[in-house]
Amino acid sequence: MVVVLYIFAALEFIGGIGVVGWSRGATPAILGILFVGFSIITVGLAGILAEVAWSRKLLERQVGWSRKLLEVQMAQGGKSFEDQRPQTAAQVDTPATYRGYSYLVGENGVVLKLRDGGVRHFSSETEAIAHIDSVTGRR
Repeated sequence: MVVVLYIFAALEFIGGIGVVGWSRGATPAILGILFVGFSIITVGLAGILAEVAWSRKLLERQVGWSRKLLEVQMAQGGKSFEDQRPQTAAQVDTPATYRGYSYLVGENGVVLKLRDGGVRHFSSETEAIAHIDSVTGRR
């Protein structure tokens, strides 16, 4: 497909130059210039299609490598998902609320959901509660 577009663009360019060279009036000259312009656009389109085809091949190779790597890791790991369930359940963050603010308490600290939609991280629950108290003006 890309080769066909390059050939078409070359023929378009040659035809456009020929029309401009042998034209006696303004209309044929304008048509020749349009042919040259369209040939440049066609070359650009062919280049884009070639890049997309190359990217697709690269992506397909990367997916194949990822599958092979995953198969190797699963074979070396030897643990099934059911064996890892208790560990996963222990890592779940527990939600809590304080004075209308909701936050999640986990192993890595506390994530406080702010009123403006953002989040703020604290190392402990007491720090998060102190921040809420300072924002609300209560103690």
